[in-house]
Amino acid sequence: MPILPSLIIAAGGAVAAPPAKAPTALRLERMSVAVRTRDLLRVTLHAPAQKVQLSSGMASQRLTLGAARIPLADTVDVTVGGGETRAEFDVRLADVPEAVMAIDPNRAPVLWEGVASGGPVVLAIAGTVDLGDPGEVEVPVRDVYREYVTLTDFAVDPGLAAVNVHGLLGLYNPFAFEVAASKIELKVTAGESTVLAIERPGFRLRARQRSDVLIDQDVPFAEAAAGVAAFVKGEPATVRGALTLRTPQGDRVIPLQLRVQR
Repeated sequence: MPILPSLIIAAGGAVAAPPAKAPTALRLERMSVAVRTRDLLRVTLHAPAQKVQLSSGMASQRLTLGAARIPLADTVDVTVGGGETRAEFDVRLADVPEAVMAIDPNRAPVLWEGVASGGPVVLAIAGTVDLGDPGEVEVPVRDVYREYVTLTDFAVDPGLAAVNVHGLLGLYNPFAFEVAASKIELKVTAGESTVLAIERPGFRLRARQRSDVLIDQDVPFAEAAAGVAAFVKGEPATVRGALTLRTPQGDRVIPLQLRVQR
């Protein structure tokens, strides 16, 4: 951590003592994220075990992701045990600023600080993580899909000349700002065969709302026959795709995968 220059305050001829030096940050080894609700995450930072100032000596905490300050509640929860130091806190996704869209998800700088009454930092954990690497950031994928991605009213209806594939893909944006998508690509398969491949143009994910993408397309029966036969026999349909988001640093691709049992 950099040392701020001493601040000299003249007051009646007296010179104030220089501020205390901030402690060296513990190295962030990994993060784990739990989805408490679709609007609230529980984040745990894991660092090496050291003799540290525990929560009782801290009045507040702060989190910086890249250049973005993420508001946190004042309640601090730090434990040491099992060979590591852990800082746990809740993140309200509606409080996350739009500046996070500029962060490179493959190299995201993280800085957490526990602050004592009066302002000095007594404990810090810092590091750079790849948000897509499960070895560095543990995310419950099933919970993420349950809260943020839904597929409803899915049906595959064969006709004489064509197969109609219908469904409603819902994408929930938990942030307080809109997110722009440049496109979404989807492929529906059953067994080893493709039933449908589509691409939809750009749209906006409204703040703190679910945005729906309608799947409703007729596919020539000859192209989809094998996949339809597999689905009718009980093979689950798999919807795979990619949601491309616009960010200040260029497009970011978010993979999608859902299974539908007949």
